[in-house]
Amino acid sequence: MGALSNIDPTAVAVWASAVVLFALIAVLRAVFKLNFSLLTVLALGLGIALSLVFDGQVDSLNLLGNIYINLITALVAPLIFVSIISSITYVGSLKKLRSIGLRSVGWLLLTNLIAIVMTLGVAIPLHIGSGVKLVDDKSTAGFLTSQTAPLDQVILNFFPKNIVGDLSGNRVVPIIITATVLAIAIVSVGRQKDVSVVKRFFEQTKDVIYKAVGYVVELTPYAVVVLGATSTAATTSKADALLALLSILVLGFVLNIIQAFVVNGLLLKFVAHVPPLTFFKAVLPAQTTAFATQSSVATLPLSIRQLGTVGVGADVANFTTPIGTTIGMPGCAGVWPMLSAVFTINALGLGYSPASYVALAVIGLLSSIGTAGVPGTAIVTATTVFTAVGLPVQLLVPLVPVSNIVGMPSTMANVSAAVTCAAIVSRQTGEFDEGVLDSARAGRHRHRAGVVVSPAGGAVAAPVVPVAAPLGAVGVAASVVASPVAAGVGAAHKPVQPGFAVTPGLSLTLHQSMLRVQADDDADDAPVPVGACGISAHAATAKAA
Repeated sequence: MGALSNIDPTAVAVWASAVVLFALIAVLRAVFKLNFSLLTVLALGLGIALSLVFDGQVDSLNLLGNIYINLITALVAPLIFVSIISSITYVGSLKKLRSIGLRSVGWLLLTNLIAIVMTLGVAIPLHIGSGVKLVDDKSTAGFLTSQTAPLDQVILNFFPKNIVGDLSGNRVVPIIITATVLAIAIVSVGRQKDVSVVKRFFEQTKDVIYKAVGYVVELTPYAVVVLGATSTAATTSKADALLALLSILVLGFVLNIIQAFVVNGLLLKFVAHVPPLTFFKAVLPAQTTAFATQSSVATLPLSIRQLGTVGVGADVANFTTPIGTTIGMPGCAGVWPMLSAVFTINALGLGYSPASYVALAVIGLLSSIGTAGVPGTAIVTATTVFTAVGLPVQLLVPLVPVSNIVGMPSTMANVSAAVTCAAIVSRQTGEFDEGVLDSARAGRHRHRAGVVVSPAGGAVAAPVVPVAAPLGAVGVAASVVASPVAAGVGAAHKPVQPGFAVTPGLSLTLHQSMLRVQADDDADDAPVPVGACGISAHAATAKAA
């Protein structure tokens, strides 16, 4: 009885309920074929309900949540490293690389600038923070200040010092720089010597890592149940203490949601020329996971994975999205630092001139470079801004609980901006696959085969068979032998997009960095970008038209 007396009945009930919810998710996916996006949103709702039913006493589930975050975070560094090398060597053009890199940084910073201007434009007229008395906690403020670094140190940290240490510490910018330099060297040497073995090594390593990422990503709906429950518990436990700060809490949520969906939706429609609803439906699992985990880095594999379902080129997705975890970040480095600064300025009754607010905006934009995509980033970035403009850091202490809660929509806004910028860059550099987007718009969320058009204008869908290796820098699998136009199709029949026929009735279309294949209608909505994930395991013979 001694051992049994130590068992917490509530914890047992929580775990039993979680197992039941896990079983429900498995049934919904296996039996009712509920797609990944809806399943992830449903999982978040189930997690919130679980926390409310047990009145927030779900701490015992932290173990499962931490295991998932650790698993997916462990894959981030190798994923970025090999993906960037594979993508650059596949592109093979330094001019194109410069175009992708400069556009990526430019658009990521622009989204943050939009967030900063929007936040100041709303918070200043509302006089948010006026009449609020903030507690002067200098002891805790000392801890916050210790989390920041001077500008020269921030710049120094951008550059690699020890690649092993950078990989183990998930330091995104140094990893990106190292991978880029190595990839450029491979491309340069390849002009004089055969480096196909090196390219093949990184290509195949990338495929292995993405397969591992796929295994972990499949656990996302189950993890979101747990993370949704623990996040809700942490939020509700602080509700009483947040009543006095309700205005900044509500405004933080509203501004981040506007930034995530309205601002990015306009950019998608008018710049990327992508239907916002189609795009957001595709990336919803990444947004939901970002909301629950409060970590852009932990969401990165899922962000890249989902971008493939709307036609974003793998080389852009593998380059722009990782940069978005450390540059820009309009939620944590735009909305929250500006909101907390205006709140504090009004609470202290300081007379800020328009020029002072412009300076505040510039400092906020610069502080967004090198921001870490991990939980708690928003308050650290706000501390950096406060220190730079001379506001008392100790007055940030009462806002820490609010920051922890607003961190959920802030991270969602960060991830939304990163994937939106990837779509824009992909469009502007010619890496966007319209055929994949059309499939997503039709609700299929998978890469389709090239369509063979007859002289009479009719269309014949080309079936596919499983392929042993991804098409990319390595080429087509040895088991697939290219042939002239397939028998029975006729010489007058030609693919709508550049491609080639292999064996009678089989057509593969390579468009930019995406391989489009006909998939079984019952297949899951998993992306299959070439240069990222390879060819979907679900590829099967198409049904007759």
